[in-house]
Amino acid sequence: MRIDITVAICTWNRAALLDQTLACLAKLDVPAGLRWELIVVDNNSTDDTALVLAKHSDRLPLVSLKEAKQGHSHARNRAVAAARGPLVLWTDDDVLVPAHWLAEYVTAAARLPTASWFGGPVRPWFESPPPSWIADNLSELGICWALLDYGPDVREMKPPEYVYGANIAFRTEVMKRFPFDPAYGRVGTQLSSGDETRVQDAVAAAGGHGVWIGTAPVDHFLPARRMTVSHARNILYWMGHRGYAPFADDAAPRILGAPRWLWKRYLTAAVHRRRLSLKKNPAWVAALKDEAKSAGLLRRFREEAGK
Repeated sequence: MRIDITVAICTWNRAALLDQTLACLAKLDVPAGLRWELIVVDNNSTDDTALVLAKHSDRLPLVSLKEAKQGHSHARNRAVAAARGPLVLWTDDDVLVPAHWLAEYVTAAARLPTASWFGGPVRPWFESPPPSWIADNLSELGICWALLDYGPDVREMKPPEYVYGANIAFRTEVMKRFPFDPAYGRVGTQLSSGDETRVQDAVAAAGGHGVWIGTAPVDHFLPARRMTVSHARNILYWMGHRGYAPFADDAAPRILGAPRWLWKRYLTAAVHRRRLSLKKNPAWVAALKDEAKSAGLLRRFREEAGK
């Protein structure tokens, strides 16, 4: 049977949220004549994920798969291997989509056949009202909760614009050429990331380009327990660790395996963050980001130096 588009979700121990996501997908306005499939890859869940999938199996064109290797990238690559549609549209297991979401991607992919990937807005779905420091700085800190909005237009993306895994699509042939790197992406409770951004970089380096679909937003669940400075810092830390490769040709003097300038940058940012901790203003946000990313990069340098 011909499949026109594959929607894919990777899940791990989020049965209750997955239940809501699947219920929402069952309400999609699917264009007449369109054939689609929904692949859900269970990455070793120990909760009620299997029961949730069974519950929705007669409401959706559902393909349930398992991936034994722990890690988001492993699960994603499992979905790509099974995808039958020429476009793989990704979302998460804690997302709500509007009824027109699928149709917007189908339309854009057909109208812009040279585009390699597509992406849309990721809006906040707060479990409870966030602290004021988050609300006041959401444009700068949104990346810590995978939030994104480049506006309502449909247009070609330009560097340094990226789109996130909660709302992104790739041509399937592109995904097979540029699989997700298991060295990146979340593994269990480790909040590392960068898997989809590295694919976008690789495709762009090969001559591909992405398209922003501002008309296809999703709402991403943000639990109250993650509305903390420590969570934001943890995300930024892993961005520094995995998102920024050490400079191979850097000949600066080393201290404990890392460049002296990086230690200075980290310590300067840490002092600024603490000095501004009561204000939590844009200057504090900038210091937080610089401190956390520098700390992650310090760890990367030291690991590679065997320190």
